Amino acid sequence: MVKATPAKLSFLQARVSAGLWLRSVPPVIFLIWVLLSNSAKAQITQETGSQADSPASVQGRVLNRVTHEPISRALVYSPDQRYAMLTDDRGRFEFKISQPATQAKDGLTATTDNRPPSGRQIEMLLNLGPQQLFARKPGFLDSSNDPTPGRVTPIQSEIVIYLDPEALIVGHVSLPGSEGDMRINVNLYRRQIREGEGHWESVRTARTWADGEFRFSELAAGTYKLGTSEELDRDPLASTPGGQLYGFPPIFYPGASDMSTASAIALATGATFQANLSPVRREYYPIRIPVVNGGDERGLGLQIYPVGHPGPGYSLGFNSAEQMIQGSLPEGNFTLQATTRGQGGSTGFLNFSVRGGPYVGPGVNLIPNTSLSVTVREEFKSGASVFGEDIPASDDRQPNGAPQRRVNVQVLLTSVEAFGSQGTAVSQPVSGTQEHTLLLQDVAPGRYRVRVQSGVGYAASIVYGGTDLSRQPLVVGLGGSSAPIEVTLRDDGAEVDGKVEEGTPCCVYFLPVGEGSGQFREVGSTPDGAFGVNQLPPGTYRVLAFDRQQEDFAYNDVEAMRKLESKGEVIHVEAGQKEHLRLKVIPGGEPQ
Repeated sequence: MVKATPAKLSFLQARVSAGLWLRSVPPVIFLIWVLLSNSAKAQITQETGSQADSPASVQGRVLNRVTHEPISRALVYSPDQRYAMLTDDRGRFEFKISQPATQAKDGLTATTDNRPPSGRQIEMLLNLGPQQLFARKPGFLDSSNDPTPGRVTPIQSEIVIYLDPEALIVGHVSLPGSEGDMRINVNLYRRQIREGEGHWESVRTARTWADGEFRFSELAAGTYKLGTSEELDRDPLASTPGGQLYGFPPIFYPGASDMSTASAIALATGATFQANLSPVRREYYPIRIPVVNGGDERGLGLQIYPVGHPGPGYSLGFNSAEQMIQGSLPEGNFTLQATTRGQGGSTGFLNFSVRGGPYVGPGVNLIPNTSLSVTVREEFKSGASVFGEDIPASDDRQPNGAPQRRVNVQVLLTSVEAFGSQGTAVSQPVSGTQEHTLLLQDVAPGRYRVRVQSGVGYAASIVYGGTDLSRQPLVVGLGGSSAPIEVTLRDDGAEVDGKVEEGTPCCVYFLPVGEGSGQFREVGSTPDGAFGVNQLPPGTYRVLAFDRQQEDFAYNDVEAMRKLESKGEVIHVEAGQKEHLRLKVIPGGEPQ
């Protein structure tokens, strides 16, 4: 058994070159330096206290989460890197914790070490046992991404750390006419959940090897899509100066021309998926599109995709000096979306067709993004308000300043487009007015999920032009609308508490059922599994308890939620109602 010996640091070393030392040592050493500034009495008190309660050793096993087989030669380590060792052939590890020698004297416990208290304090802190342990090994996912493993507690006889075997996506790209001298980028996208809805995000790009092979490793279980980047054929033997351009348009697995119609790859933990792609060589033609209202020559973000199928793939460049979008594309019908970045952004769209020759089209007109107003109506029984004024404190040197407006409510817009992100827009108070009004600035065209965060009560209704935004997304068009978003706040919500039967920590989810007025809620429990939520909007809910937080919880996906119909408890709450629940924990971390 290999024993890990904690590193030692003398007090003299801690005082030399303090600036360089603070930048280079682990955070635990910085903690030691802070503690040394305290009194010797405090140091001795801590030394004779917690150290006696520390265990003599910490031991455990590292197992494959799928097969539960032991993993040999896995590196087990503490986050502060004071402890580290490899597991044996049975997946076991053990860290010996050093204990200070003590002797009885006049009925008290005293150390036999004659060093100054500061030196003993440093050694004591360095010899403290680890509070948490992680593990890693090639071929497995790093356990530091898992919030549950390796927590060290005094009553725990053995720690078990599970590692997930990595999943792989491997394949081959066949480029016609290529003799291994041409490579191409392959892009991997993963389905992520935002505001309960699926969204595709780029996670990695790989360049094919000379033989056309590619490999994506260290993948977690999930849903993926795969596609090539657009690539021009620059083979000097196959092209002539000033002659016809050729290239390879993007292709998505298994052979789709756009991402929206591509097949999703459901990748299980530890699985290997083979995906082969065969791009088609096609003629490419020069493209020139002027930009109207380009303004201050800021950078221009461009998306080019087949009409009606937003997504990645094609690309053009922007010449800011000439205010010209230019490049080359194959034959087809395309949509160009151009956006300027930063405050006061603008957006423009242009549909155009390429037909067997160069395209010089009409300009794309950039229109300023929309500003949306939000009117807030309060129906609080308590008489409270989310709007108020704070008067700054004064002293003898400075009189009272002007009252500062306090706004304890926010409206957030989160994009729910399948690909591409407009970011999150956050409301701001309207300056110079006492009206209950907020402003959402610089909102680009798209679809958004609307969420209201209130310091008092809950949002009883969110309405925009007759659309219930608590159930439907907000659709913002080019140029926007002058109609405000109307929010009504109340404080008569229901109160629900409960506990899970297993008596363990969990995450509890309240999922609205049907077309009622309920709103999604997520709450964590106490260590013994107790939970509670106040100001729950009236409605019908399915209440579920999971053993960990759900990273990809598509609670707005009807098909995904149908799988959970037999789990949890269904409750209906009215305004002011109190409800108590007892739930069973759904194991495994992910919805079943």
